[in-house]
Parts: sequence; C-alpha cells; structure tokens
Amino acid sequence: MFETSINIVDNLPAVGQMRLGLITRVLGCLRMFILALMVATFVYQERRRISKASGTDEESASLLRNDASSSYGATKSLRAQESRGGGRWLDYFDGFRRLFPYIWPSNSRHQQLITVFCFVLLMLQRVVNVMVPLQLGILFNSLKVGSMPYRQIVLYCLYRGLQGQQGVIGSLRAMLWIPISQSLYRRLTYATYSHVLLLSLDFHLSKRIGEVMSALGKGGALNTFLDGFAFQLFPMVFDLAIAAIWLFIRFDAFYSIVVITVMWSYVFVTIYMAKYRGKARREMATRERNMDAAKTDTIMAYETVHYNGAFALETSRFRQLVKAFQASEFAVLFSLNGLNAAQNGIFILGVILVCLLSAYQISIGVHRASEFVTLITYFAQLQAPLAFFGSFYNQVQNNLVDAERMLQLFNSKPDVEDDPDAKPIGSFNGHLKVDKLTFSYSNGRRVLDDISFDVPSGTSTAIIGESGSGKSTILKLLFRFYNPDEGQICVDDVDVRKITIDSLRQKIGFVPQDTVLFNESIQYNLLYARPDASEAEVFDACRAASIHEKILGFPEGYATIVGERGLKLSGGEKQRVAISRAILKSPQIMLLDEATASLDTHTEKLIQGALENVTRGRTTITIAHRLSSITHSDQILVLHMGRIVERGTHADLLALKGRYLDMWENQTDTEDKVKFLGQDL
Repeated sequence: MFETSINIVDNLPAVGQMRLGLITRVLGCLRMFILALMVATFVYQERRRISKASGTDEESASLLRNDASSSYGATKSLRAQESRGGGRWLDYFDGFRRLFPYIWPSNSRHQQLITVFCFVLLMLQRVVNVMVPLQLGILFNSLKVGSMPYRQIVLYCLYRGLQGQQGVIGSLRAMLWIPISQSLYRRLTYATYSHVLLLSLDFHLSKRIGEVMSALGKGGALNTFLDGFAFQLFPMVFDLAIAAIWLFIRFDAFYSIVVITVMWSYVFVTIYMAKYRGKARREMATRERNMDAAKTDTIMAYETVHYNGAFALETSRFRQLVKAFQASEFAVLFSLNGLNAAQNGIFILGVILVCLLSAYQISIGVHRASEFVTLITYFAQLQAPLAFFGSFYNQVQNNLVDAERMLQLFNSKPDVEDDPDAKPIGSFNGHLKVDKLTFSYSNGRRVLDDISFDVPSGTSTAIIGESGSGKSTILKLLFRFYNPDEGQICVDDVDVRKITIDSLRQKIGFVPQDTVLFNESIQYNLLYARPDASEAEVFDACRAASIHEKILGFPEGYATIVGERGLKLSGGEKQRVAISRAILKSPQIMLLDEATASLDTHTEKLIQGALENVTRGRTTITIAHRLSSITHSDQILVLHMGRIVERGTHADLLALKGRYLDMWENQTDTEDKVKFLGQDL
C-alpha cells in the first residue's frame, strides 16, 4: 500500500523530489507507528493471558526448605512465591523492593558522585557507538589515489579506542565502579548475615545449615545482576532505540523496521525459550543445593559416618545426587545452545535483508558505497548488545534464582523481637519469677502447662524430669528464644518482654550440655564471652574449671586451635572450656543445662566444687540428670508432662516418697543412699 502511494506521487509532474522525500518519511513514520501498535497489542494480549492463567505460581515449601523440618520444635515451611522465566516480571521484581535500600550508597557522598559520573561515562559511550560507523564511512569516502586522509584516520582510531567495554571510557568506568560494587556487596552480605543471626531459634532448627550457608553466599548474585542491568541491559536498550531513530533519519524507515523486527524477534525467542529454561534452571539449583547440603552434613558428621561404617553409603548417596544435578545441568546447557542458535539465525536474517536492500539502493544510485560501509558496520555493532541480552537474560535467571534464596532470608521474620517499649536492663538483683507459664511449639504439642515458681536472688534452683518434660524449654524462654503462649517470666518484677533481648542475654551466663566451639584458638573461645577480660582473669576462670594446667600442657597452650566445632578437644575438655567461659562472663544469672553430663566422675567432682564457688551469691538454675549434683540446691522442681508435680529441697522430696525418690533410688547405690539419708537425718 505504501509503495503504491509513493509510485502514484512519483508520477505526478507537480511533485518534486523534495516533496517526495518528505512524503516517504511521513509514510515511514506511519509504518513504525503501526508496527509499535502491533507490538503493544501483542504485549497487552500476552499479559491478559498470563493474568487469567489458573493458580498462582507458588510452591508449598520455602526455597531454603528442609524436608525433615517437621521435627519437634521446628517451624512449618513457608510458602514462597515461585519465579518463572517469562512470568509476571513486574510482580516478581516487586518482591525485591526490600533490598533497594542497600543498593544506593546513601551514607557516602563520595560514592554517590562516582555513581553519577559512571552513568555520565555510560551515556558518552552511547555517543561514541554512533560516531564509529559514521567516521568509518567518512574515512572510506576519503580514500583516494594520491591522497592520505590522516585526520579521518586519527579520528577513527580515536573513536575506536574510546569504544566498547575494553575501551578507554569503558575501562575508566569499570575501574571507578569497583569500590561502588564492593560497597554494595558489603551492605548486602552484612545485612543478610546480621539478619540471619537475629532470626529466631525456630528458623535455625528448621533449616539445613548447608542450605542457609549457600543462601548467605549469594550476595554476589544480586550484585552481578544489578551491575549487568545498569551497565549492560540499559545501554543495550538505549543503543537499539538510537539505532532505530538514527537509521530512520539517516537512511530509510525500512532499516528502522528491520532493527525493530530483529530486536523484538530476538527478545521474543529468548523469553519464550526461557519459560522452559527457567523451570530447568530452578530444578538444577534445587539439586545443587541438595548436593551442597549433603556434603556439609556428611563432613560435619564425619565421626558418625565412620562409627557406623557408612562411607560406602554416603559416597553412593552423594554420587546419586551428583548424577541428578548433572541431568538437570545437561537440560539447561542443551537448551542454552539451542537458544543461541535461534538467536544467531534471527540476526543473520536481519543482516541479509540489510545487505540486499543497501546493495540494491547503491545499484540504483540512491546510496553511495561509503554509506553501505557505515550501515553494515553500525548494524554489526548491534549484534553485541543483542547477543548480550540473550546471555544476560539467562544470567538474570541464574542470578535471580540465587538471589531469591538470599531474599527468602530477608523475608524471614524473627518470631521474637524487642517490644517497642522495651528498655535495656541495668544492674539488677537477679530475682526470677515464673508465673502461670504455658508454651507449645509450632507442632501444637503443649510442652509447659501453667507452671509457676520463684527463684529469689542469689539462690539456686534445680529442675529435673524425664526427657521432653520441658526443662530446657524453660531456659529457652528465659533467654527469649521464644515467647510464652500464656503467663510471664519476670526479672526483678519486670517482664522479660519489656527488656531488650541483647541486654538481658548479657546478664545471663549459660553452660549447655553440648558445647560448640569456634574453629579458633582456646583463647579466642574463652574471650568470646567477655573480649575485654585480662589474661589473669582468663587463667583464673580456667583454674576454677580445672582446665588451666591441661591447656598449658598443649604444644601451643592457649593459642591451640580447637578444630571445627571443637573436635580436637575431648567432650570433657570442651565442657570445661564452656564452664570457664561462663565463669569469665561473671553474670548475675547462671543457667546450667546438664553442665557436667559429659564429664567423668573424677572431673565432675572437681568442677562441681568450682561451680558451687562460682554460683554462690548468684541466681542459678540448673537442669540436671545426675541428682547427686543438685542435692545442695535451695529448691528442686520435678517436671512431668509439662507440669511441676513436686517441689522442695532434697530432703523434702525424699520425705515425699514420690517421683523424686524413685529417680533417686534408680541412680544411687546403697552406700550413697545411706550416706545421703544419714546426712538428711
């Protein structure tokens, strides 16, 4: 239709060449408008189709899922939004708004200026990309026998030296961006690391450590994505837009249509195939995460593996996980090569059309050969940004799937947070009061049922009972790992929920049953509770725990590295280091959770005396299995099925002839019973 109109006008004798050129450009604009309208209609119909798709793109388990998370005390898996390639990208990116405050260097004026300057250089690169083919055409047209166009050669070489990511401008921009990129990585990784440490105990009980560690390491993925988006994708779109406009003004509307058609075909094929590739990439990422988690679990359980002769079992299991990962990896890489072939075919078709049309126009005298050089050079330059879009789109999927796991950590909310009215606690007497405390874990089982007791300042209270009766749960509630369902815990008549969590924990010393040490020196692990302690105070604490001489006997003394989780030390040595650490902290409240359970009888007697000296004058709650270690407690609570069924001193409970007496008789031999009964009488 457009060609017919031009021919009619061309045959009118009153219409000159200038008017014909004007009408041709108007009709070209109309062509581009109709093409844009067609593209917009297609996009609109596609979005409507997606919005009407059945169901929501969700998966019933979180990206940091642990299939065995239904254990006692674990949280249920969260429902996480699933991102799929080619889906509702605006909605998907909307989920990353939580990370936006960490992107802009708001605290550094210097980095803000560098960021702005980098984007100025980026725009300057766009200008150079247009100047290179123009100058090449000028240079080609200047080449004549007997003439040397030095100026044109110098200008072309100058533009070429400035062009591209490896050019002067691109290299300068990349060097200036290094501290900005590092700052972004620091902000993201610091924020994620701090956030994970502040998450509730429930989160850490329900997640496999390998998966959490993998997610923590994905801060670079989002950094890579943002870097590519700002300095690759945005310039690509800008270059293509400039190309369409410049080709329309400088040559003909047909060339603009070719560029737009190639671009949209390229993008359409990339996104269409990415729907399949996104699913395959997600499956590969899941299997890679399972493989990493299996490696971490096995290495951490090294002794368990060999105690049970399970080396062959673990290697076989890991081999299957590797095969499953590689099967998914093959699908991802195979589809990637197919996508590359389709993309290259689209661009080659565009090159053929441009070459044929330009050659034809030269043959009829419309264009010169120098313009052919300019046109082909400029069109060839467009292959780089289009090729980048294909690789970038795939990289985006990979990075966003990785960054999504980090985002999942950000979106995980701690179950226990400081109350808005909470205040730091100063000095206090250490009077504890538990009033009508009721608590259930997320699996619905009631662990504590309406228990109440009072621990006056400076006194000791022991809690005993069968496994699962709620003993350790009381300590976790006091430490604010959980909030009670009903009732309250008070320190000096102040509800612990009205005290900031950090200040409360600073006042409490804790010796667990299973001590975990950092893979650092003994000195580092001891000072962890109180970094400002002097060497003399460290030595005194270790003497009180009967381990000072033992440490001095090591080749490197207090500088001895204890190994992963303290595996280079025996169970008793680790426990004594933990006791020394608690002594060094010098807290007002001391919690002992089976503190001597890992010790032999001789060492237990030595430490028991040290603990009595350390806890004297401090409020102490002891959870004990060996009743002989708590006979001097001011109060003993007997828990059964989450309730306090007996309470009193050792002598009082023996006189009751109830559950405590049964436990006592089961643990002590005849001589011990006669000895203790004689003392009580």
